[in-house]
Amino acid sequence: MVVAGVFLRLYIANPGWVLRKPREFITELLEKWSAMSSVTSPDGEALEVITTAICAFCEANQALLDQIPQLGHIPKIFRAMSSRNNAIPKTAILITHQLSFSGVCIRAMAQTDCIGSLKVGMKTRRDMIGVACEALNKIFSQGEEDLVEQALKVEMVDFLVRLLETGLETLENSAATKAQIVKALKSMQRSLKYGEEVTVILDKQAVWREYKDQKHDLFISDRPIAGYLTGPAVAGYLTAGNARSSMPDAPPPMDN
Repeated sequence: MVVAGVFLRLYIANPGWVLRKPREFITELLEKWSAMSSVTSPDGEALEVITTAICAFCEANQALLDQIPQLGHIPKIFRAMSSRNNAIPKTAILITHQLSFSGVCIRAMAQTDCIGSLKVGMKTRRDMIGVACEALNKIFSQGEEDLVEQALKVEMVDFLVRLLETGLETLENSAATKAQIVKALKSMQRSLKYGEEVTVILDKQAVWREYKDQKHDLFISDRPIAGYLTGPAVAGYLTAGNARSSMPDAPPPMDN
């Protein structure tokens, strides 16, 4: 699959290569993802490749994340979490996780129904709870009051506390996920506008007393709980052109 002149499987294997037109590349990727996520039964393999390429781009080009909100896809990402095809909410959560590294993207999230949508996605794809909780931690750490208000309206505080109590046993790294949840809840408590309301809810929960005074930083590593999907490495050029049998040492030539 080629997008903006770039072979996606080769880009996924080598996301550090410099793109000639990075904005054009991520724009086309998001447009393809939006088109695929809006249909009932997209090609599963193609959806996975597109999602992986988006996440690889975001991780390798974090300085460019601030430009993504103006492309208009953030509301579509959260709407996709309600899809009946459970492959689509997974991809939406993975993309949201990458966007949570940008304060500009988080401010854009506050302008759409993101917290309720993320809660829906977490219920649909319980295997993505760890990734979603890491994103929530980053989202609430920015101190956006509108996002805390959203969390209260959709009872996200109660939902996260229930996850602390039960529901994480099947996750590979449940201790880290619990740490992300606790940090997210404490960030909401620091809200000048809604913090008191959050604290009232938490203080009613017996399980919260077990966590609120603990230090959880030791459970959180610099490495994300779960990164983007990984695809097989494929030898050859990154961009469309003549194929060669071995991988070049330098970045491949770009299309004219």
